[in-house]
Amino acid sequence: SLPASVLKNARQNGLVMIHRNTPAQLSWRTQIVTAAEPGEPLLVAGQVFAPDGRTPAAGVTVYAYNTDAQGYYGANRAEYPPRLYGWMKTDAAGRFELSTIHPGRYPNMRVPSHVHFELWGGGYPLWWAEAVQFAGDSYLTAEMQAKDAQLGKFHTIGEVRNGRCEYQIRLQ
Repeated sequence: SLPASVLKNARQNGLVMIHRNTPAQLSWRTQIVTAAEPGEPLLVAGQVFAPDGRTPAAGVTVYAYNTDAQGYYGANRAEYPPRLYGWMKTDAAGRFELSTIHPGRYPNMRVPSHVHFELWGGGYPLWWAEAVQFAGDSYLTAEMQAKDAQLGKFHTIGEVRNGRCEYQIRLQ
């Protein structure tokens, strides 16, 4: 779990979306939606690496959340807290799998759809990773795509193939 001092200042440090304590037991896989959740199923298959970009980071807690198919985080079209969220702990190879739905884009904004990830533990401090976005989203600009292409294997715009997107994160 995160230290109380970190959660206390959630609005200042960007953690307002973590609104419950981390479960004591975590798997490297989680499903944050039920079969009744509207939207296209999406599996984000991730792998976390140490800052060197080569060494898998085992035992890292990964907190993920995304909007519903309509583009809202909270219940009844609320901004937050998120309704679709969950935790994973990376396995020995640094892997995690998130089963969710393809998130909707924010209403009345030109922000590409995305899934957020926050990571901590396993010997690493709290870190807010770049959100994974999805190729083909009409809100992705040429500039965003060009910048992302420079990130190599740690790119944040993923191809969705057969409902699956791969995402690699390098800790800082």
